[in-house]
Amino acid sequence: MNKDLIETPRFNFFIGDEVLLKGKIVGFDVDENKCVENVVRLEYGQTLNVPNNDIYITDDIVDKSKIKVTIPQSVADWIRKCKTFKSFAVSLSFALQPSVWEANGLSGECIEWLTDAENQETFARAWLDGYTIEEEKKYKITLLNRNDGDLYLVNQNADLGDKYGHFSPVVLLFTKCTNFSEKCYKLTKKEVVSYDFGWVFDCPGIKIEEVGD
Repeated sequence: MNKDLIETPRFNFFIGDEVLLKGKIVGFDVDENKCVENVVRLEYGQTLNVPNNDIYITDDIVDKSKIKVTIPQSVADWIRKCKTFKSFAVSLSFALQPSVWEANGLSGECIEWLTDAENQETFARAWLDGYTIEEEKKYKITLLNRNDGDLYLVNQNADLGDKYGHFSPVVLLFTKCTNFSEKCYKLTKKEVVSYDFGWVFDCPGIKIEEVGD
């Protein structure tokens, strides 16, 4: 046996192990049987002709259980509440029962999300593997008033935390004032509904604009 081969450092692989090689499709070729094959360039430079059956796209080999799903804040609140019940243990099936949602006063928005069949698997993965919370949409809400001028719904305390470094309660009010910081005019639906201004979303005299951060 070649002495140089024996002394070459070896990885912890064994003959018979199945392996996946990372590469990129850079073209196509036709073999002797007139079948189209993929030309794949491996990361270290070598190029191979590979049939479709032997190629796996990255999404096919990623362990999806390690990827945390993204869910709305209201759904995350429900999962956290279920897992902190002290009187009894709560199962995944329990958390998905409509009667339980109603008994615990879940918001219509949360119930609508949970009843969507496409979200059932997402909820289960969030329950079992953890989750990230999707960024809530923010809105600028204007009460149209042709006679006395438009009124704007603001959280007058929105920027106090930035100024003084402590939590400030949400205080919503309509005002003509336009000299609040930009942050004060950007409200989430949860904030608006929680502080009894949910009616604005169904009022024809209200202008609602989705805004970014």
